[in-house]
Amino acid sequence: MSLKNIKPDQIKELFARNIPFVDVRAPVEFHQGSLPGAVNMPIMNDEERASVGSTYKREGQEAAVKLGHELVSGAVKEERVEAWKAFFEQHPQAILYCFRGGKRSQITQQWLREAGLSVPLITGGYKAVRSYLMKQIEEFSVRHEMIALSGPTGSGKTHLLHRLRDQYPVIDLEHLARHRGSAFGAMDLEQPTQIDYENQLARELMLLEDKIVGGIKPVVEDESRLIGRIYQPATFFIRLRASSVVWIDEPMHVRVENVFGDYVLQTPIGLSVQSLPRCQEEEDILRSEAVQVFEKYRRSVMTIHRKLGGLRCQEVIADLDRAQQDYLNHQELSSNKVWIEKLLSYYYDPLYLGSLDRRQVNILFKGNLADAEKYLLELVGK
Repeated sequence: MSLKNIKPDQIKELFARNIPFVDVRAPVEFHQGSLPGAVNMPIMNDEERASVGSTYKREGQEAAVKLGHELVSGAVKEERVEAWKAFFEQHPQAILYCFRGGKRSQITQQWLREAGLSVPLITGGYKAVRSYLMKQIEEFSVRHEMIALSGPTGSGKTHLLHRLRDQYPVIDLEHLARHRGSAFGAMDLEQPTQIDYENQLARELMLLEDKIVGGIKPVVEDESRLIGRIYQPATFFIRLRASSVVWIDEPMHVRVENVFGDYVLQTPIGLSVQSLPRCQEEEDILRSEAVQVFEKYRRSVMTIHRKLGGLRCQEVIADLDRAQQDYLNHQELSSNKVWIEKLLSYYYDPLYLGSLDRRQVNILFKGNLADAEKYLLELVGK
């Protein structure tokens, strides 16, 4: 691999080796979308970039380049070169890029060379790699059949993916989207941009391909087109929707416990009940956090109130109010299972089962979580 000429089609090798990238574009560009594993160390900040862009439009390239050198000179240049140098000395295999592999990355490379470091850049820059990654999603979706891991809400699909991932090729879309894919699915972490999600998905598919041998089909949770505010790429989603299904079939009480564990016990109210005795100040903070958690539940219910129905929505909200009082007065959490079961019965089950009926899916296997895991592992001879 040439130190100075990294081609977009070499990106899979870099991903496999967890090579870090230095993105020298301005922060506003970086936050719109970047390569997985990249850090933003811009040659120009947003204000400097905007000034250079305005000069380019008014006076042309020569004037814009001159202004850029004036803005990033002296102490400003020295500070940025020192930061790059420190990073590349700590990560000697790192690679830099700008948008098109042009002036910004070439100037960065030159300044680093003057500082005693030889650093490779990506030919064609982020734009070329982005195009290559989107092509990989398309081609993977055409080449490979998948198995859709299906089952009603709370059946343990995500848990099974986590148990399988060291032994069977899986794609965890919810992890990539940082969302559990329902009205209650928002995580504490902000969702990635659509572009970053697609770039991460492409990376996962490229690295997964080496594990798809002997006719094995990767397992993907049976998601809708929209996960939070993230859309599945069209070709990938069409392939997923056409996939045969492994259906996890767990009784209602197991599903309620699963949802209770994921959506209640793993929140501040659940963790607080499991912790040691606290001082009054800590108690007050936890009570305040609890009120916020229950308010989040109510907002989530309200987002589905039309499909849930007015009376049922009021019923679930009343159950939530009682659960909140049980927590505040007695640190009791089990009453949350009441509204969880009603939401599964009233809303999620009709929605999910209706979708499967309309799609007329081909079911490869139907059984509880343990049997589904056994079935899939038998496919790879584990």
